Amino acid sequence: MSMSNLQQNNFHDFRVLVNKDEYWDLFLCKDNQFLYRSYNGIYDGCLISSIDFGDESCIGDEGWIHGKYGYSWSGAVVKEQKLTNISYVGFDNGLYTFRKDRITNKEFTELFGSKEYHILQGDTRLRLHRVSGNTLQYDYPLSIEDGYAKFNGGFYQGFFKTECGKYEVLPSSFDDGQTIHVEMTLRPCDLEPESDRTINDKYPENKGIFFYIGTRAENKFVYLYDKDDVDGLEQCLELGVDDFVEDGEISKEDYIIGNFYDVDPEFVESPNQFELGDYTDYVYYEFGEPDPDEAIDEMDDYVDGLVPDKRTLFTSGYVHDCLCWEEDEEGEDYILIPFFRGCSCPVRYRKVPKPKPSGTTDEDYLFGNGYISDFDGLDYDTDYVEPELDITDFEYYTANGLSLSEANQYYFYTDNKFLMFDRTKDGMTVNKWVDGTMYMYSGRRNKFKGNLFIYMNRTKTGYTVHNIDELIDKDANEYNPYVSLYGNAFALRITEEGAIGYRYLVEDCSISGRDKTSIIEGYSNDGVIKNCEWNTVNIRFDFYGNKMRLLFYVNGRLVYITSELPKIDLRALNDIYDKQEGVPYNISIGGGTQGLLETIQPNYMLNPTRVYPLERYFCGSFIGYIKSFRIYDCQMEFLDIDNNFKVENHHST
Repeated sequence: MSMSNLQQNNFHDFRVLVNKDEYWDLFLCKDNQFLYRSYNGIYDGCLISSIDFGDESCIGDEGWIHGKYGYSWSGAVVKEQKLTNISYVGFDNGLYTFRKDRITNKEFTELFGSKEYHILQGDTRLRLHRVSGNTLQYDYPLSIEDGYAKFNGGFYQGFFKTECGKYEVLPSSFDDGQTIHVEMTLRPCDLEPESDRTINDKYPENKGIFFYIGTRAENKFVYLYDKDDVDGLEQCLELGVDDFVEDGEISKEDYIIGNFYDVDPEFVESPNQFELGDYTDYVYYEFGEPDPDEAIDEMDDYVDGLVPDKRTLFTSGYVHDCLCWEEDEEGEDYILIPFFRGCSCPVRYRKVPKPKPSGTTDEDYLFGNGYISDFDGLDYDTDYVEPELDITDFEYYTANGLSLSEANQYYFYTDNKFLMFDRTKDGMTVNKWVDGTMYMYSGRRNKFKGNLFIYMNRTKTGYTVHNIDELIDKDANEYNPYVSLYGNAFALRITEEGAIGYRYLVEDCSISGRDKTSIIEGYSNDGVIKNCEWNTVNIRFDFYGNKMRLLFYVNGRLVYITSELPKIDLRALNDIYDKQEGVPYNISIGGGTQGLLETIQPNYMLNPTRVYPLERYFCGSFIGYIKSFRIYDCQMEFLDIDNNFKVENHHST
């Protein structure tokens, strides 16, 4: 070989490149670094949250789970506080529950908006609760047994951040160069179904979602803001969200209401609650000769414990009009039917003929259970059973007095004297001012885009200062529920074929209309997740600029690397925070999110039928077992990932 050839081919800038589009890592290391690394347990060098279903300290009461003490994020902030508006949204995913088919309007109004969520000072653990619903339409089977959580249609969900600076136990934004790992040990398995009314039965294409992060629902109050359904999503608009079912006069064939059929057979009743049949099928008298003593005995089933003295429920000659009555063929005796069966009655009492046994008179007979001396104190307005509360025009407000039905609100607190000393009739003065007083200013951002100088034009049809607000406020409730979702809904999923991957909601500006939702997803090769075997999965999130890339490890080996994706943009909904406490910044284990599937509106008897993107694409759950869940906020080395797999595999076999 000639000298010139050596000079041309003798390179000193030897380079090795790793093709990140392939599935396998290339390691250049010293021999002593290739030894099996053991920490005598799970690697916890940068572990910020850890939930182990085999550790009793992680299992709380009433369906709650929480992270272990000792593992927390360095940036966590937890201040003592009460979320006073959370029950407006907390009934939608089972944070609070009630029996929709066994509640009165009055009882509901006392629940809706009245619950509080207490955050304890310094408790930096991630807390999740069992998801359920209050519409009685879906089941969420979930249990903890033998140190594992058994997911058969249910999942856990919870929020990790509230208003800025008050509560945040996990990072919600990610800097350039930051890395996060999510690690779980799970065993997918086709379990025997415990119900045919799970969210997987409605959305089988979403089955296999085992992790979700983002907002758990769209803004539920869009039903109040958008009563005209501008996107055409409502199946049934005969009754709006402000209409209420009164006097039981409604047809299930025409409207979607509480689905009283197929009541949950596992519901355990307290002694003071009705049997459903007691008020749907009960007939007080049969045709022919009635027996009052027998009738009152049958009433004992549901009168005892519900009124102080059942003798005051009905009196001789007085019948509540909501016990509808009609004559028999002879026109003498009466059949009394509860108003729950669909008859229409005003809420008042009226006199009707009543059968009586021989030897008694109208003046002294009281259904054979007591006697009264006279009727001097009774009149047509006497109420023996409390009438149902009329909530037709019921309005709800946040704790600081803002209406739930108005969109585009804002408020702020200030002690700025330039704002308060405004020389108006109600303005503050130096005589009334108290140092340190904070005042709340509120208003609405209007959507009016026109030129007021043109409309207030001093013509006969021109607007004036007295009526211009009609024009300005015309579109005040215009609200787009989709803008809060883009980049704010992300899930990890295992397919039926054993592939592992992601599903991500992003914005596609090429789509016309308000809903520009686009779903991107990607998966590994099939078969990398073994069915009915334990698998330790570790998903690494690398963030750089406004992009991110995911690396999927299964049982210590890299099986899939994604292409560049838009970086997750976790954020609150575009509304005042009082209306969304506990909705954004959510994490789910063992499932995705319900969206507005189980939403409870101020008209709790109606089930809204609009399907928004979160329900459509992320309403699904994992079927199988999960042992552990961990989050790391640093880049784990391969040997750390492999160590965790070996430790988990040893404990799970």
